Amino acid sequence: MISESRAFNRVRTRTFWGLLIGYAAFYLCRNNLSAAAKILETGHGIDKATFGQIASIGTLCYAIGKVVAGPIADRIGGRRVFFFGLYASAIANLFIGIGGPLWLFITLWGLSRAFQSLGWAGLVQIMPRWFQASRYGTAMGAISTSYQFGGVFTPMLLAGVLSITSGWQALFWAPAALLIAVGEMVRGLVVQTPADVGLDELPAEEPELVVAEIKPPWHAPMRALLSRRAFWNVLGLSFALTIVRETFNLWMPRYFSDLGAGDAAAVFKSTAFPLLGLAGTLLAGWFSDRFSNGRRGPVIAVLLTCLVLSLLALANLPVLASHLGVAAATLAVPFTGLAGFCLLGPYSMVGGGVIALDFGGRHAAATAAGLLDGVGYLGASLAGVGVAAIVDRAGWAGAWNALAAMGALAVVLSVPLWRK
Repeated sequence: MISESRAFNRVRTRTFWGLLIGYAAFYLCRNNLSAAAKILETGHGIDKATFGQIASIGTLCYAIGKVVAGPIADRIGGRRVFFFGLYASAIANLFIGIGGPLWLFITLWGLSRAFQSLGWAGLVQIMPRWFQASRYGTAMGAISTSYQFGGVFTPMLLAGVLSITSGWQALFWAPAALLIAVGEMVRGLVVQTPADVGLDELPAEEPELVVAEIKPPWHAPMRALLSRRAFWNVLGLSFALTIVRETFNLWMPRYFSDLGAGDAAAVFKSTAFPLLGLAGTLLAGWFSDRFSNGRRGPVIAVLLTCLVLSLLALANLPVLASHLGVAAATLAVPFTGLAGFCLLGPYSMVGGGVIALDFGGRHAAATAAGLLDGVGYLGASLAGVGVAAIVDRAGWAGAWNALAAMGALAVVLSVPLWRK
């Protein structure tokens, strides 16, 4: 029994790190578009409005892919879905770098985002096979650092690419090549289930919210999830939080450029958001398991209240910078980091994270994650054209105020979950 337990822990650890590194690498072919925004405008005439349209179309493809990917992963297995999405997204980015008319660029970017949607669905389907429900918050908080690591490492890599070349093509070729290399490195680490390597499966231990065991047909998990009133509440939270998160992911390099930072410096400064978000993600999941008895609502509500304050500070940044006598681009960094800390903890729970496992369990986790992320990214498609329109009319202050209002709505939506 001891040897089997050690073997289980060894394979679980290997699978965990394979998924974490692999999903972090997905961001190489996701955040590269925002890094190319300035070059595409100055060299190819793609203004804020056109760039916003490209981003929104890609996000819409990602949202639709999320809804479809969840049931597929629950039926055929997360490992197949995960690695197909990884390689297909990289190939699409290689073709983007070849160049062509604008419609081809938009089509390939949409395909890349659709393939990217397979990654998280595959990951979420695998995780409850290796962790008990009493550890869902800690385990999903830890694995959710993958997109914080990806968000930190990718801008650093792209800043390095920008420092040695002025061509936009390299911002698609280099990440795609590295993503394929990472996929080859971690593919042998990830195991679908303990039974696949001759180990005993974990005993059933589902949380209170989880749906009953799902039977065919394929849409049965969706029906079961959508019959829960609390699940609809979480869908609303995902919609609001993903808009805010996607705005930071998409627009921060351009925001820092507008504040006067150079191209490489703007990309580097934007890493404050995922870097502090990493700490928030780890803290939120662990705290909700350890001190809240699995209740996510209190943690979400407190952090989102602080998020609203950080967004209001960004809205009033010129006044604060003038009063403190510091450059606006410098002062924006700590407030961006604070927003990351306060947002990404709740988002890691709501956006297809631990709450997907809380509702879906082992039978429908990927489906729950797909619905939560799909609805979230339908809202996030507004982060492209919507934020571009607000900035053109009311400046960045108007955009931050609008996001603060969205954050306040999320606080209201989190209150009914306080005792769940």
